[in-house]
Amino acid sequence: MKRNKTKRAIYIRTFSALFAMYLVLMAGFSIFLILQEKKVMGMELQAHAFHVNNTIEEILQNNMDLDHHITNIAKIKKELVGKSPFVLNHHTEIALYTGTYDLIFHTNDYWLCSYTEYSIGDTQYTGYAYLNPKDWFDEKEVNELQNYFYAQPKAEKPGDLTEYSLDIDGFWLDNEMIIPDKIYVTSMHAVSFDETGNVTSSSGTRPKDMVYRSGYQNTRGLPYFDFAGIQPVMNDYSNDQTQIELRNMVLNKEKLKEAAKQPGRISYERVNPVTYRYYLTMPYQNTIDVTDDQKPYSASWTVVAREIHLLDQCTGTLTFVWVSCFITFLTAALILSVQTYKTYKEREELERHRKETTNALAHDLKTPLSIISGYAQNLIENIHTEKRGYYAAHIQSNVKRMDKIIRQMLDLSRLETDQFQMNFENVSLSKVSADLINRYSLVCDEKSIAVRLEGEAVIKADYSFMERVIDNFFINALDHTPVGGSISIRITDSLLEFYNSGSHIPEEKIKEIWEPYKKADESRGNTKGTGLGLSIAGTILKLYHFSYGVDNKDDGVVFWFQFA
Repeated sequence: MKRNKTKRAIYIRTFSALFAMYLVLMAGFSIFLILQEKKVMGMELQAHAFHVNNTIEEILQNNMDLDHHITNIAKIKKELVGKSPFVLNHHTEIALYTGTYDLIFHTNDYWLCSYTEYSIGDTQYTGYAYLNPKDWFDEKEVNELQNYFYAQPKAEKPGDLTEYSLDIDGFWLDNEMIIPDKIYVTSMHAVSFDETGNVTSSSGTRPKDMVYRSGYQNTRGLPYFDFAGIQPVMNDYSNDQTQIELRNMVLNKEKLKEAAKQPGRISYERVNPVTYRYYLTMPYQNTIDVTDDQKPYSASWTVVAREIHLLDQCTGTLTFVWVSCFITFLTAALILSVQTYKTYKEREELERHRKETTNALAHDLKTPLSIISGYAQNLIENIHTEKRGYYAAHIQSNVKRMDKIIRQMLDLSRLETDQFQMNFENVSLSKVSADLINRYSLVCDEKSIAVRLEGEAVIKADYSFMERVIDNFFINALDHTPVGGSISIRITDSLLEFYNSGSHIPEEKIKEIWEPYKKADESRGNTKGTGLGLSIAGTILKLYHFSYGVDNKDDGVVFWFQFA
């Protein structure tokens, strides 16, 4: 329960810290990207304004005298009407002024119409003009016309309605504005489709009932034309508040006069933190003169205003970056949390191991210290003087036992900290084993233990370390083999097995016996070992990257290590 609570706390803290870092970094990146996008959008508007100004300049050049004074404003207006699809953009408004700030032309929400202006032989020349339906029809009729105009029905088979065609049947031309006589609405139906399902041709018959009349009476002698087509537009800007406000900006003469002092410089107006309105004034031929009273002068002024929602421009990039970085931070948080919890468990295990080792060492030293203390007290008080030699011998014996425990602890510490030098040489495992059998032959004879050795292998290792490993295996086997039992050592090309008959090791103790002071038999008071032999053997085998272990057999236990 405690570990689960700790694990949960580690995961929550790690994820929270990285998530906070993620939010800070992403917020900073988003602000940076939006600010960069603000500059980019300003540059794009500037490029668009230069392009528009050059187009307007071409029209003005044909309608100016030698002193750069505009001579035919009506003609300029008509030509600009034909160019209006080029300059008409969503949330962009443009206006053209004379050098004295008189309005010549501005973008609007009128309907663009085309008609045959004149013919020369078989060649017909197209003219363009605006129609403002609100000037000639009531509100209901205008709404109906707009519904027809902007309707986009989806045709799926021949005969389906595709669109409505609005045509002007007779009109008078008042400069660049059309005064309609009648407007007919024709239902167009699909005739053929291409491979992708788009309509390639459609047809319709002009109805007699879908007609709108203006009722205008020509009393001014305006020129009359028979027919005009109303060109479709992508959007209806007539009720767009943003478009209306931008139009008011470009029609503001005082704002123009102020901006004319620094032509070509973009000014910003912030609508909200991510929405800006740009305003730019361009002089004729992109140059200005200075009048005698030090005021800027140009033959004409082109004004461009645009509103841009910067977040819309950055949405794709921000979405990708936020999602990809979130996945990256999530993965990093998971890896860091797992590693942190793993480190925590290792430290907890190390602390537990340290406490157990300290307690075990204290336990093993307590008995000989108690014996030494008792015998020394007897010697001081001259009790049983006839046993002075006995006391001295046991004191010396327990001192040697304590010295052995301490030396093995130092050996284990030295091995674990790599503070030693390994010498690699050819080591015969059969010879090492045979020498140890001879060394412990008396003990084996006393317990009537039969020892058998078979096989041979030569490995590259430090002779003293391999001898220590096999010696510890042998001592462990002697300690746990009953009287009359058997020990066998089997060596193959890649494996050494140390078998001893006797009782099994409990399964839950198998992993623990390689730790210092861990024994299958928890009763330490009756054991002769230090509890460090197998731990030292395991540490040496790890240094050589040899796999090792212990297995219970039917009638005994097998310790082994694999060296190939």
